[in-house]
Amino acid sequence: MATSLFETWCETEDVEVDGRHKLHVFRERDGVRASLEKQIDEAVISHYEDPLRLSERIARVGLARAASLLREMLPRTVKSRSGHLGEILATEATPVVLRSFHIPVKRLRWLDGREAALRGEDLIGVEQTAGRVRFLKGESKSRKSLSPGVVAEAREMLAANDGRPSQHALGYIMHRLFELHQDELAILFEEFMLLKPIPARQVVHLLFTLSGNDPSAALTADLKACKTDIEQHAVTIHIQDHQKFIASVYDRLNKYGS
Repeated sequence: MATSLFETWCETEDVEVDGRHKLHVFRERDGVRASLEKQIDEAVISHYEDPLRLSERIARVGLARAASLLREMLPRTVKSRSGHLGEILATEATPVVLRSFHIPVKRLRWLDGREAALRGEDLIGVEQTAGRVRFLKGESKSRKSLSPGVVAEAREMLAANDGRPSQHALGYIMHRLFELHQDELAILFEEFMLLKPIPARQVVHLLFTLSGNDPSAALTADLKACKTDIEQHAVTIHIQDHQKFIASVYDRLNKYGS
């Protein structure tokens, strides 16, 4: 999902909280979502299958058979769909608010099963600019009505491991990068797993929410209460018909190729 899609789809507002942390609010523009369904669907599909690999499979076996394999990867339960789409949109929104960060692995491509729980941090990103390396640790929450308690759950996850990405998360990304033959980046993750500590100044936190209500007040209160040297960002996408929106995305994808 390119930045230009979010720029078309949503109005954005960036708010500094206590002069240290930032809240980024995405609000849907009236009447534009329907015209963007194809782009939204393509972005979601890309998290389950590499677009190039999918196009090659279509060329080999035909659209109908390739689509049937893709559909087997899609979640069916309301809870799993909500969690998946929250993580997908969090991954796609990150470059909008943190343009220098790259999220190198789309985790859903390696999911053990369509309803399997996602382990570890929801997002791990990396920034390499002017000789500096920083890591992004992100948590995503998707709810019809998102409460302060859910925000507190995400904050607890971000604060775990002294605010740093876990060894499990770094190792997971490292192994996937080696599998993808991105050895240079994989070795960077390996170095920070095994040889180098990650100081607070090299970590950025992202708390992402997708919800039917507007949780800006809860996110602002959370950011104000967050006393840490780690740079903090909260991103919220408010979609009033949250559950209908999620269902419509997966309903369309389940008809893909038919």
